[in-house]
Amino acid sequence: MTDARTPRPRTGSRPTIRDIAREVGVSVATVSRVTHDDPRVTGETKKRVREAIDRLGYTPSSLGRALSYQRTNTLGIVLPGLGGPYFAALIEGAESVAVERGVAINVLGTHLRPDAVASVRQLAERTDGLIVAGGTIPDAEISRLAATGRVVVVAGESAEAPAILTDGRSAAAELTRHLIETHGHRRLWFVGEPDGSPDTTLRYEGFRDALRDAGLDEAGAPLRYGLDVRSGALAARQVHESGLPDALVCANDELAIGLLATLPGLGHRIPQDVAITGFDDQSLAEIASPRLTTVHQPVADLGAHAAAGALGDDLEPRTVLPTRLVIRESCGCAASAGVDTTTD
Repeated sequence: MTDARTPRPRTGSRPTIRDIAREVGVSVATVSRVTHDDPRVTGETKKRVREAIDRLGYTPSSLGRALSYQRTNTLGIVLPGLGGPYFAALIEGAESVAVERGVAINVLGTHLRPDAVASVRQLAERTDGLIVAGGTIPDAEISRLAATGRVVVVAGESAEAPAILTDGRSAAAELTRHLIETHGHRRLWFVGEPDGSPDTTLRYEGFRDALRDAGLDEAGAPLRYGLDVRSGALAARQVHESGLPDALVCANDELAIGLLATLPGLGHRIPQDVAITGFDDQSLAEIASPRLTTVHQPVADLGAHAAAGALGDDLEPRTVLPTRLVIRESCGCAASAGVDTTTD
């Protein structure tokens, strides 16, 4: 007889590994280990998982079996692109875990691939676990891959896979409030494509949250540029032609550094004529002229946590790492006033 309390899958749908995990009250990784006869799970837990599998009629996917039984000692990382210091730091964090565990890394950039989903599926078949950057492939494909229990989303959200991220919305709001409350800026302009990635979307939302709380409007529609230094230089020329706001809030440090490098040549002083802020706290932020006010996020730690989860460690469904507001001179603060404040 079936227990009336058992949450059954929707009619016509195949039970997933998450249905089993919810039924037993364990992690997806634990269920995956039981289905693959991993010796780390024994005793009562193993018994309860197997009973739930029989009761709900769960069958591990072929992808899951491939990832388990054809061990490759390889970790897959799926990113939208491979350039820039952000992705380099993310890969470096993942590599630190891979080295400890004797695992190689295979990195896939999707931006030049006409069929990114097919490429990711091929990668999944020859790796032991996947890290997928948020927004890189459709949510439906994340759900399909997550049935294996060894897929982790980094810098994004997922209903089916563990996610490792920072609270970019709150951090961007804190940064914007600093410009408003400390410096009295009233005309603030966001630089970056809000629809370009989950990270940029959240930062733009935080920017707008702070403006709304202060009763302010945006100085203009977002300057929709990519996240590289060249795009920052292009944005600088547009701002020069259209007129400076009080402050430019950039979606990342590379954009901000492009603005810092270009606006002075066009006759504008920073921060006297316009304040500029970034996001990420890359190494160049501290040596830029003026030094860049930004938000530090632990990008390498994001990669390390994601790698550990993709290689079998238990993770919470959503892990949020803390950020830190780093105040330097590009916002208008004196050099001696630079401070760090932490946002959980």
